[in-house]
Amino acid sequence: MAVERVTYYAVVDRWADQNSPAGLLRRRWPPSGGFQDEAFSRDLTWEFSPIIVEWERAESSDNLIEISEEEAERIVERFRERWGATS
Repeated sequence: MAVERVTYYAVVDRWADQNSPAGLLRRRWPPSGGFQDEAFSRDLTWEFSPIIVEWERAESSDNLIEISEEEAERIVERFRERWGATS
């Protein structure tokens, strides 16, 4: 049985780094094929985002750093705290 693969990216710029990123993105490859790019939003959900494709095409001013799932989970928790929500 095929398993979904996910790659996470921290969004960094001159004000943010990998430990405290400006945003969090992920690319999902569902077993059905293709991929879906999403950003973690202030309403604590994953929503469509074109940023990964723009970054791959050098059309984004942000830089993306690939991170582990564990790092992504820590960033999600920090965003929850920052945006006033609990787990």
